[in-house]
Amino acid sequence: MTPTSGIEFLVWLLIAAAITAMLAKRLRIPYTVALVFGGLLLGAVRFPLLSPLQSGNRPDWLTPDVILILFLPALVFEGSVKLDLRELVRNSIPLLLLANAGVLLAAFATGYIVHWLIGLPVLVALLFGSIISATDPISVLAIFGDLKVDKRLSLIMEGESLLNDGTAVVLFGIAFGAVVG
Repeated sequence: MTPTSGIEFLVWLLIAAAITAMLAKRLRIPYTVALVFGGLLLGAVRFPLLSPLQSGNRPDWLTPDVILILFLPALVFEGSVKLDLRELVRNSIPLLLLANAGVLLAAFATGYIVHWLIGLPVLVALLFGSIISATDPISVLAIFGDLKVDKRLSLIMEGESLLNDGTAVVLFGIAFGAVVG
């Protein structure tokens, strides 16, 4: 893939995200839900105009490492900039319980349920559980804003979402090491 087609790919992604945002606002659905439906639509429909978004035309440089190193810090920074540090410290006990114990419990419960239902080896099922255990409450926080929910509950949800990623990454590293080793 040439640099020009890589830039074209990113421009098409931005256009798709902008159209999805406008449709979400008009249809009054959460933006994240609209993004899921938009991604499913782009994956299912084959328009020649959308050929840069098809799987064979994606840039080679867009790897999970690039996303982890380039995009994730920016997202975490954006999420943490608007939080009040004093309020985070004041609510540290529920935050740490949810971000650490909650993620561990969710990962192990998911892993063992997947092991029991599908029959995957336990370590592989736990690896899967560690991948999906860290939730992102963007749509929940948007609904909280619409319903005028207590600011403390919103702060706990937002703070937990910032901290749970670290727990999930460490758990994934341990589970991956166990599967490979």
